[in-house]
Amino acid sequence: MNDHASRQTSDNGSMTPMPIETNPSRITWRDYIRIFYRGRYAILVTFLVIFIGSVFFTFSMQPLYEASVRLMLVDQSSVGPSLFDFTSMITKETMMNNQVEILKSRTLAEHVVRDLRKSSIASQLEVLERADTVKAAFSLARLLRSKKTEWVESEIFDDQVVTFRKRLGVRHIRNTDMIEIKFQAHTPTEAAFVSNAVAFAYERINQEESKAEIQQVTEFLKNQLALYQDSLQVSEDALKAYQERAKVVALDHETSELVRKIAEFETLYNAAKTDLEAARQRLNYIDSELEKQNTDFDIEAISKTTALEEFTKRIAEKESKLAVYQAQTLQKGLSSDTKKHTLREIENLQNQITALKEQFQEDVKAVAANQFMDPAQVSSSLFTSKIAVETELRSLTPKVDAYGKILTEYNAQLESLPAKKLELARLSRSAQVAEKLYILLQEKYQESRITEVGQLGNVRIVDAAKAPDKPILPKKKLNLLLGLLLGLGFGIAIAFAIEYIDDSVRSMEDLEHLRLSMIATIPHIKPEQSNGLIAKMVKLDDPEVNAINERLVTHLKPKSPVSEAYRTLRTNILFTAPDNPKHIIMLTSTGPREGKSTSVANLAITFAQMGTKTLLIDADLRRPMLHKLFQKEKEPGLTNVLVGGTVLESVIKTVNEVPNLFLLTCGVIPPNPAELLGSTLMRNLLHRAREHYEIILIDSPPIIAVTDPSVLARIVDGVVMVIRIASTQRGAAQMAVEQLRRVEAPLIGVMLNGISASNFYGSFYYQQYYYYYTKDGNKKRTKKRNRKPFKHLA
Repeated sequence: MNDHASRQTSDNGSMTPMPIETNPSRITWRDYIRIFYRGRYAILVTFLVIFIGSVFFTFSMQPLYEASVRLMLVDQSSVGPSLFDFTSMITKETMMNNQVEILKSRTLAEHVVRDLRKSSIASQLEVLERADTVKAAFSLARLLRSKKTEWVESEIFDDQVVTFRKRLGVRHIRNTDMIEIKFQAHTPTEAAFVSNAVAFAYERINQEESKAEIQQVTEFLKNQLALYQDSLQVSEDALKAYQERAKVVALDHETSELVRKIAEFETLYNAAKTDLEAARQRLNYIDSELEKQNTDFDIEAISKTTALEEFTKRIAEKESKLAVYQAQTLQKGLSSDTKKHTLREIENLQNQITALKEQFQEDVKAVAANQFMDPAQVSSSLFTSKIAVETELRSLTPKVDAYGKILTEYNAQLESLPAKKLELARLSRSAQVAEKLYILLQEKYQESRITEVGQLGNVRIVDAAKAPDKPILPKKKLNLLLGLLLGLGFGIAIAFAIEYIDDSVRSMEDLEHLRLSMIATIPHIKPEQSNGLIAKMVKLDDPEVNAINERLVTHLKPKSPVSEAYRTLRTNILFTAPDNPKHIIMLTSTGPREGKSTSVANLAITFAQMGTKTLLIDADLRRPMLHKLFQKEKEPGLTNVLVGGTVLESVIKTVNEVPNLFLLTCGVIPPNPAELLGSTLMRNLLHRAREHYEIILIDSPPIIAVTDPSVLARIVDGVVMVIRIASTQRGAAQMAVEQLRRVEAPLIGVMLNGISASNFYGSFYYQQYYYYYTKDGNKKRTKKRNRKPFKHLA
């Protein structure tokens, strides 16, 4: 630090303090390094605690394994799209989200837990172990009251389901039809086994749901086939009996053609009615499944909106016209042009019906988008099936009506035949209709059975789960790295917090921030620097004397770094104003225990060692210490001269061990120290002392605690403020300097006391110099002049 830049010299040569800035200067990288160095122990302890904790947590944690299985959802509509398949109205993302929610549902979890309970390794599965705790807790209840058994079993089952769902993870693999199922367990075998169990249960349930609707239709067709088989047998027997009885073999050509047409349309009519009834059976099944879902989804809002009703009406009209044209193709005697025109109309109607149904499908999408609730609440497949079946019913109804109307017209023609011919025609028609219906139903029944057998659902297991080789937790490298980073991070944060909370002066840079002039730094006096030397020179019975003597390091160990630091202080005081030398210098501090008395004693010894006749005055009339340091009697002293009229020369004590050093102790402690020190008698005493001594050093009380230093500061040539590092508060130092400024004290500067390598980051040079002095002292130990300690006066 540049002393000329940090202090001002007054006209009379005395030093005046610079104005104090409360705002610290800009923080530099040196400040950060200093903060890290000061808080190194906090950083180290915090780092060790967190890092060791992370190590313990990592290596004591039970390994957790995760196995995964991948499923693919097949879009069955892509194989053979049905005219009424509305799966496309639900977006792919929504459908996949539906399946993810189903896999996460409690219903599926209950199915899986039941399967696990039945497995051969159920006793080894940890996911079922928690039930043992519940079972043990309620065992007494089961023994005492049998009614509790079902309740306890239910509690066990619920506990297992909850545990299972906590460890299950399901996600949709983006931009694919794939779903990944993950399960976590503490053993790799269990993780893979349960993951596969989930996939198998989901696949089985999907297949069962896919087959359930087809099974309903197959059962209906089976029953109808048995009925029409009996009807065919009855019709054939009746026709044969009538022919034998009436001696009639066959109808004429015209009647036979009419019967053929009636049989044709009656077959179409009955087939349409069968389809209509099968659709109703499917709708009943779907409604029952929707009731189980407990959904409040307004399905009718989609199927019965005005726009959709209009489409259904238009489709029904087209279906009716189509039936009429189909009837015309069966008429005899149609010209070639008429027949071609009829076929073209049939083709046009079929195309129009297809277009209307496609447009109908788009409108259903729009209505569904506005009406749909949470995908997890409604099964998309049930919703799609219900819309398809309801639309099929509305399309089949006008077709049945159209065929029935045409059939009525043909029956009317049949009724006009003679009785004998009419009976034969009716029986022939019944036999033909029964035969065709039986063949048709048999075909539909076989198709339904084939469909049922081939209904594998839309779930495919792509990759079955395998036992993982490595656990997913703990992640040892990551945990240790996080422990290291968190340890360092929290340690640094604590170091900064300590720095923020701690208001003490901890370095020379703190004085720079406070804009205080520093004239010397005094290293911390360690007991080993002098205590061992004293013990070798003389045995002292009083332990207090031992503790006090070791402070005078400038006398006991003159080549130590501390002694050199005091000589630097002495030199800086002498050269602060070479043209106006200071003879009377006072040392004060902000508070007690800052090394003020020790410093003024050692400073006095350095002046005396230079050959300067030095007087050391103990003006701390409240807690005097100099008489103890030099082992002199406290009385008579300064107060005896000021109050009792004792001659000054008679109370000054000679320090025989240090030539040129004289001591004026405090004397009797008075009740009014400030008044005595500020009196004319004190001014006269200093004036007389100036005539006999070259340098006068005064030890005063702390300036913040009492007013004594403020009074003395006005009658001395210079004031040195003692600040102890890591002890003096920055606010206190600032207040002390402000107090000296108010009384216009000639402040020379600040002496920073108690410096050690731990107080600032740039300790390399300090340690090198210390090593140099120590090494030099050790080499010359045999030539070292023994210095006697101060003898205690009785």
